[in-house]
Amino acid sequence: MKPTDIENEPELQQILWACYECSQTDLVAAGEGSVCYSSMIDSYKKKFRSEFHPAKLYWLTKLGFLKQAHASRGGNRRYYTITNRDRVLQLLKKWKLK
Repeated sequence: MKPTDIENEPELQQILWACYECSQTDLVAAGEGSVCYSSMIDSYKKKFRSEFHPAKLYWLTKLGFLKQAHASRGGNRRYYTITNRDRVLQLLKKWKLK
């Protein structure tokens, strides 16, 4: 999969939107901008009226949009950061998600 493949994957676009929105909140709150599945799923459900499997975050790392930041104690929760916030915002605007 190449980064351009996201153009044909509306679900991944929506998940990237949720990552961006959640990271915005975290940037203000903690100054880190890291996100995890449990912190973004509520805003995703509210906007898109559906859910996604946390494994989809893996594909966003493979496409280069996310980078795994760290795991919580016990490894139950994985945290990610957005690799290029400006590029993601540009794409979200292009897809009319922002």
